[in-house]
Amino acid sequence: MKRRLVAFLVYDLGLLLAGLLLLPWVAWRMVRSPHFRRSLPGRLGYTRRLPAADGRVLLHGVSVGEVKALRPLVRLLREQHPSRELVISASTPTGLETARAQFPDLTVVEYPLDLPGACRRFLRRCRPSLVVLAELEIWPNFLRACARAGIPVAIVNGRITERSMVGYRRVQKWLPQFERIALYGVQSARYSERFTRLEVPRERVVVTGNLKYDNLPTGEEDAAYLASGWPERVAGRPLVVLASTHHDEEARVLRAWRAQGGEALVAVVPRHPRRSAEVLEAARAACPDRPVLLRSALREGPLPDRAVLVVDTFGELESLYRAASCAFLGGSLIEHGGQNVLEAAALGLPVAVGPYTDNFTEEVSLLREAGGIVEGDDASTVVQSLLGWLEDPSAARRTGAAAAAALESRRGAAHSTLSALQDFGLLERA
Repeated sequence: MKRRLVAFLVYDLGLLLAGLLLLPWVAWRMVRSPHFRRSLPGRLGYTRRLPAADGRVLLHGVSVGEVKALRPLVRLLREQHPSRELVISASTPTGLETARAQFPDLTVVEYPLDLPGACRRFLRRCRPSLVVLAELEIWPNFLRACARAGIPVAIVNGRITERSMVGYRRVQKWLPQFERIALYGVQSARYSERFTRLEVPRERVVVTGNLKYDNLPTGEEDAAYLASGWPERVAGRPLVVLASTHHDEEARVLRAWRAQGGEALVAVVPRHPRRSAEVLEAARAACPDRPVLLRSALREGPLPDRAVLVVDTFGELESLYRAASCAFLGGSLIEHGGQNVLEAAALGLPVAVGPYTDNFTEEVSLLREAGGIVEGDDASTVVQSLLGWLEDPSAARRTGAAAAAALESRRGAAHSTLSALQDFGLLERA
């Protein structure tokens, strides 16, 4: 006990010191960014004060992917536990924006920084009876505040990398106190084994599957896509999507695309839209003989032939996938670990990735075994795959169909997760 108290003291002093060092940066951001000024009170725990309510469930996702993954679970909770009030929280601006778009009739709040006072204020104002954290968003002070308030915490869609597990094992005698979590609903047996190696009681770990599979779109005709304007812009021509790309990936792929004679339309969707000006410049340098356009500046009508389109808007990736012939998923040509391949593959789109996919090992392995993905060593081999699919549409259809079928077989995690919450009595307490 004394050791834990010392650990928290050292941790909180470290946070205090970091906060003092960051004060000039915070002041600068307050002046320069209206969004930062608006978000800071919520991050310090001064969220909306919600009225007292029995059975309020707080569901938290850090950013866009985690918030979207919660959607099928939220849908089931509303169907089977309609008396429970649901509140959604997120940590990042894009996560909050996604939460408000995905759950327009639910309360959306900002998740606090892991400061003792901020966590206590947040819980007093939000008043949840149960906290559900997506994947592995665990912070020591937040867990301690929940424990002191008597609020049970559950992990859903849990995942942990080998590297993270090794790091946690080094410090778990002190923080973040894994025993304070009542349920670990995890995505796979591999993750289950890693959690038990952290000395999490084995009976608290349940393999429930990956909620992202339940959240995936299908290849059926979509009314929103038909009304989106993309069918008219693409006008039946081949389109290649470079999705969720990171710094330097766009330039590398576009240079290889031009060098290998790629003629199809290309849409570049950077992982962070704020990079659009940088990506636009890189695209113009890599493809000086092609029309390079910005999505927000498009007029009505078809895109010019051989155009490279930089997408600086939010929420259009699914429509682009539906219009596309094939896709490259970014974050995989650099040591970032890759971005989520599931949405494109679920729509029956053949997907190429680079060699770095550590963030999505399970998903890529599933698609690889089904013959539903191609992994390249560099930008040149990725482009070869994309061009090969454009030259052989039947091969592209086979690859895409294999991917979609593999993902369809994995649906059902939302029901398993809800059953685990019920079996552990967490919804009865809520």
